[in-house]
Amino acid sequence: MKIVLVSYSGTSASILKDRMSAWATANMIEVEIVISSLSGLDEGKEDADIVLVGPQVRCALASVRERVPVTIPVLAVDTRDFGMAKGDRVMKEAIAKIESYRTDQ
Repeated sequence: MKIVLVSYSGTSASILKDRMSAWATANMIEVEIVISSLSGLDEGKEDADIVLVGPQVRCALASVRERVPVTIPVLAVDTRDFGMAKGDRVMKEAIAKIESYRTDQ
């Protein structure tokens, strides 16, 4: 599974990424998490399973949706989960979104 995490600042996103990766490893889920800025979103998203948008760039959610292929779901990360680096909650929500998106397609 490949997740693109769009954030304004890489610092808080890297903490969340580490916790998401730890949860995935503990649950035997193979995952690649790539942190991207808004300007860097044009690279490396084509094979993503989901694009997660951090709260700092939530105002650009519509723009992100336009730049991501329609086959890839886009999800705004809950502000509290992002701020508290709740990797388990973010991963569970991302997996549920991917599964429901594939069912709807």
